Amino acid sequence: MARYLESLSKEKYEELVKKLKEIQSNVCYICQKEIDKDIQKVNVDHIVPLVNRGKDDENNFAITHESCNKSKQDANLEIARIMYHLKEIQENIPKEENRSASLKDVLNQYGGSKFNFKFKKEGNLLKYSYSDTENDISKSEIYIDKLSGEPFCFIEVPIEYIFHDDFINPRGINDSILKLIKEFYKGNPQLHLSLGRIDDNKIKM
Repeated sequence: MARYLESLSKEKYEELVKKLKEIQSNVCYICQKEIDKDIQKVNVDHIVPLVNRGKDDENNFAITHESCNKSKQDANLEIARIMYHLKEIQENIPKEENRSASLKDVLNQYGGSKFNFKFKKEGNLLKYSYSDTENDISKSEIYIDKLSGEPFCFIEVPIEYIFHDDFINPRGINDSILKLIKEFYKGNPQLHLSLGRIDDNKIKM
């Protein structure tokens, strides 16, 4: 337990719990479901762990269900929240559709796969706009791959325009992604640039 929490009297601890519940709208920081300390075991924990240079003060605490907090292992609470919801997707999709969860399901959960990609070629430039979400017109240089002869470019794509390419990548999500998420948040990203293609005016990843 943190020194800060150990230093609190019972009354001050209860005040902190009450304050955290109000800040979090009475839901667990990890699972985002209702929390009731009268009938549930709850924990107060650091959002960013001390071992990851998190501060031992009130602004770095959150309240969680004890079961959620135990399942997070060594992850900070923000990562634990992401992992919890990813696990929910992985568990619910097979029950509902008799298949493994994929990138498609994650995109659907977080507002992806909504809009077609609007673009045109002007010489060696790709001119495009994400006009469903913003008004800017962008341009990116088009390169030619020396081995395949295929044209390509580098662009940053809003999630609303990303679709899962279930033809090239039909695989479901497995538990190895959880390790990648942890490393990414530790500042050690193991993720590469996403490869996408334009198919039927959709950007498929």
